[in-house]
Amino acid sequence: MYKVIKAIDLKKYNQYKWFRNFSNPCYGFNVKMDVTNLVEFSKKTKTKFFINTLYLVTRALNTIEEMRLREVNNEIRLYDSINPTFTVMTDLGVYENTGFKMIDSYQDFYVKALEVLNKTKSINNIKEGYNDSKDFDDYYITCIPWLSLESMTHPLIDNDYASLSCPRVCWDKYIENNGKVTMTLNITVSHTFVDGKPLSDAFKTIQEMFSNPEKYLK
Repeated sequence: MYKVIKAIDLKKYNQYKWFRNFSNPCYGFNVKMDVTNLVEFSKKTKTKFFINTLYLVTRALNTIEEMRLREVNNEIRLYDSINPTFTVMTDLGVYENTGFKMIDSYQDFYVKALEVLNKTKSINNIKEGYNDSKDFDDYYITCIPWLSLESMTHPLIDNDYASLSCPRVCWDKYIENNGKVTMTLNITVSHTFVDGKPLSDAFKTIQEMFSNPEKYLK
């Protein structure tokens, strides 16, 4: 579900008209995140770190209104909830994009994510398209579990404002140093809707959830 933002309401997003003139209005932050408690929780509960991270990132981003704004079919939409889409390395040795409707319950989210992961990993044919959503009510999420990165950038389509309005997310291989576990988290957004404050708020909210997994992963 979504509501359409009228022109008069755009005063809240006063950067929209300026950055809407850019063929590519996107920018991103690369932030070191402390995942010590989340790694410990995942090991203790024998749950997948990827799914736990996927849930917390999606849940956190959905608390930020600007992260739920999309420009689709020449209208600006504010969605009630945005869904996780993510890449999976298949048994064929190539990535496949998949996803599902956001589920607020962690337990139900975990079951669904594990089902989708296992099903996608074992597929025999790769889709020709990459993202099937016509509403663009997704976050585009991936991870690079083989390397520790300082920064990263996403491929972006010039002048495709529906696609550009979807935040992209990537995290790398976590590393341990003196008992502290960190990873780099990248979030790339369209500046038409998201300026530095809500993007910073997103990272702060994600970090709070990473630091308190027992509170959110029930």
